[in-house]
Amino acid sequence: MNIMRKEDEVSFSEIFRRARHYKKNNIPWHFHFLMPKCKYNNKRKYSIILENERTGENFIAFSSKGPINNAEKLENMFYDRANSDN
Repeated sequence: MNIMRKEDEVSFSEIFRRARHYKKNNIPWHFHFLMPKCKYNNKRKYSIILENERTGENFIAFSSKGPINNAEKLENMFYDRANSDN
C-alpha cells in the first residue's frame, strides 16, 4: 500500500537544495525517514522523502546505508537549529 502521491527520485543534495529553498521562501514542507522494512517503502532501502505541502510534490532519495546524518540535518533545518546549512 503506497499512501504517497507520485514522487520523483533525486539525490540527497537535491533534497537539501529544495529544503533550503522552501525554508528561505516560507514554503511549508516536511520530510519522512523510512527504514527498509517499512510497509510504505517500496524499494526496501533507507529513504528520505521531502514533501512540498503547498504543491503536493514529493522527492525521494534512497540509500543502502542508513542516512541518519542526512535525516538529522533536515530535522535541524526544519526546527531552525544551528548548523543546519551544512
